[in-house]
Amino acid sequence: MASITVRFYSLWRSYLHTDSATLQADDVQDALTRLEEKFGPQLREKLGAAGVHLDGKLQDYSLILLNGINLRNLKSAALKEGDVLHIFPPAIGG
Repeated sequence: MASITVRFYSLWRSYLHTDSATLQADDVQDALTRLEEKFGPQLREKLGAAGVHLDGKLQDYSLILLNGINLRNLKSAALKEGDVLHIFPPAIGG
């Protein structure tokens, strides 16, 4: 099990009242499950209060990078000590 850092950005940082968290996980899916358990309900509550109702998990409506690489582009889901997950809300604008 690796100790990793999770960094939240933008709206997620504001809604969760933290910019980072540390957690223990075996792989990316384990980390996402632990994040959902810890932060998912709070995030959905804040979004609901703002009139946004989302079903699904945190990962379903976030851009997630592992050490700067989009999860979709990863060849391995294994985690190592000191890895950093970066979690961004979806962005709209121009």
